Amino acid sequence: MSVEHLLVGPPEHGVARYARELAEADGSTGGQLVQVHYTDRLFGRTAEESAAAFTARVAELGRPVVVTLHDVPPDDGSVLQRRRAAAYAAVVDAAAAVVVNSHHEAARLQAFSAVVPAVVPLPVHELPPGPVPPPDGQVVVLGFLYPGKGHDEALRALPPGVGLTALGTPSDGHDDLVSELAQLGPLTVTGYVPDDELPARLRAASVPLAPHRHVSASGSIGSWLAAGRRPLVPDVGYTREVAERCPGALWLYDDLAEALARAVAEPSLTWLPPGTPVGPSMPDTVAAYRAVWRAVSPPSGA
Repeated sequence: MSVEHLLVGPPEHGVARYARELAEADGSTGGQLVQVHYTDRLFGRTAEESAAAFTARVAELGRPVVVTLHDVPPDDGSVLQRRRAAAYAAVVDAAAAVVVNSHHEAARLQAFSAVVPAVVPLPVHELPPGPVPPPDGQVVVLGFLYPGKGHDEALRALPPGVGLTALGTPSDGHDDLVSELAQLGPLTVTGYVPDDELPARLRAASVPLAPHRHVSASGSIGSWLAAGRRPLVPDVGYTREVAERCPGALWLYDDLAEALARAVAEPSLTWLPPGTPVGPSMPDTVAAYRAVWRAVSPPSGA
């Protein structure tokens, strides 16, 4: 069975990176079925433009499309999330099959679509052992900066003498967020960190933190795990799902200030003990996707 992987978006974007890694691991060069990853910001400036661009592309392809949804909108009653939900519903209706990255995302999808998706958790690429740099004295958050990700909460909860480092860049349209956050406490924004530099930066972090409370799936948590770190994460639906699948891999907190203070005082707690399960491997992920593709592939493409 051969599948064409349609890659959309800049290579440094997390969703685009994952799509590329899945394509490389699968090794297909083309076929009667198309795999594409969708998050609204990759396809258009607004939810409506994004859905229109996706559905037009599917019509042009003229083949069954399996879509993996990312950043599935929550049902919070806001106008923005209702608009996003309508866009995602249109995307789902245009696809032959739907994949999500967590059961938490599957539950979000049920709020606006009757489609039952396949759940394929994000893979974790365990990094080979490497030197551990001296601790940087920072609480570190990985990934794009955008409102609601938790940088503001982290800055308010910092222990005395400790700063916050954001490994990443502001999302499109949120450049002003950096100056706003800097008023709350000591903040360093690194900009994009190249892949070859990232493992050392993750291992040097005094405190690994993924503070997003509304997360439904997270590549940044997987990056921390790959580097051998036990990140601090809020005790919410998605993180509990990961913790159940990978016992001991996450430090779940209710009170961030208390958790940060303890992590600074006991840094060994932010490292994974040898043998801690950290999630599916990429071969496991490819096998799960191939099961989805087989279920919807035309007979001649089997």
